[in-house]
Amino acid sequence: MFDKSFLEMLNAEEVLELSMHFKFVGTPTLIGEIIADLKLEPSKRRLPSDVVKALSRKMQKVHGLQPANYRTLAIANIYAHEISMIGQVPVDGSAPNVHVTSDRRGVLYDSTPEQILWARWGNGEFESEDELTATTWRKGIEQIDLEGIAAIWKKFSSQHLNGASNQDELISALDVFLRDSAPAVQRQILTMTLDLLRASAQDRRLANALMNIGEMRSVLEFAPYAGSVIRLFLAFTCGLARGFIGPRPTNYIDLQYLYYSPFCMVFVSNDKFHREMWRATSGVHTFLWGQDLKDDLRRRIAIRDEINQSDSDVSLAQGSPVDKTPSVIAEMWRTYMRAMDKSDQPRRAKTFEDLDPEIQQQFREAAAPFDRMDQSRISRNSKT
Repeated sequence: MFDKSFLEMLNAEEVLELSMHFKFVGTPTLIGEIIADLKLEPSKRRLPSDVVKALSRKMQKVHGLQPANYRTLAIANIYAHEISMIGQVPVDGSAPNVHVTSDRRGVLYDSTPEQILWARWGNGEFESEDELTATTWRKGIEQIDLEGIAAIWKKFSSQHLNGASNQDELISALDVFLRDSAPAVQRQILTMTLDLLRASAQDRRLANALMNIGEMRSVLEFAPYAGSVIRLFLAFTCGLARGFIGPRPTNYIDLQYLYYSPFCMVFVSNDKFHREMWRATSGVHTFLWGQDLKDDLRRRIAIRDEINQSDSDVSLAQGSPVDKTPSVIAEMWRTYMRAMDKSDQPRRAKTFEDLDPEIQQQFREAAAPFDRMDQSRISRNSKT
């Protein structure tokens, strides 16, 4: 998972190299930030449309799974649905490009709509809806009043986090508050969480009922993902109130990326805000500074060029003799990817026909709605 600051750093060759080592996890925030550039003030060097085209062409090479909206996931977590926070990507089962099998054991995710989106933007084909989205996003940023937000949370931060002298100490003090077992404190935490999630009246009744009957004694323990979201939000707002975080409006947008961080193993950014806030995130994952990863990508590209020129059989596989110098990519692979003993692995199907007939039928049934959507797109395009 990466933010726009990292995407802007990469050239086409580096993006391709990145895709050889990682599978990408998208965020709605990145899509919004990219299309919002359509309403940038034109510069002497580049038009806003050219900026969006360039970024979208890069995304065509690294598109991946898009997690469901963080508010939807957090509310589901409060409803006692488990939300994995170990790098698995929870997709929206009700989305038109997602099919869940009847036995709920399999999920088929169609990335075609996203591929079409990036291709369309990459070709400079912007619709009126894109223009509206960009305008709305830009106006939203202009209306963010972080000084006002800081004023709202000043009393709370003084009451509960007054002893903190920096952002790290504030996060530690915040953890003490969030783990306070006093019923009144947990009720306060639940209310703040529901307010942040813009929970409906029905959602609020259910959540409060769970707390009333003793099922939800701790928000963090009962709904860990929802707890991670409110933890990040409070670390941000109280950091603002205490002056540890600056009131740059885009910081509020950058915060949205971190709500999705439990769904990746590696998060990359070249934004100091993300680096300073990383300790407030939850999950099994690692933060990489964008420049460090870019340098590693450049080094690998150079080594691959040397190998190609010498016609050597040496590969750039993880753990190969080529990979002797320190590498953040190799480090991430050692951390998160298990070394597999092929002798213990069952024979894997190499073709569709090698799959069990039952699995083949499940794939056909799952693909049918996507095939109909593809035919509908082809039909509409032929008419235009």
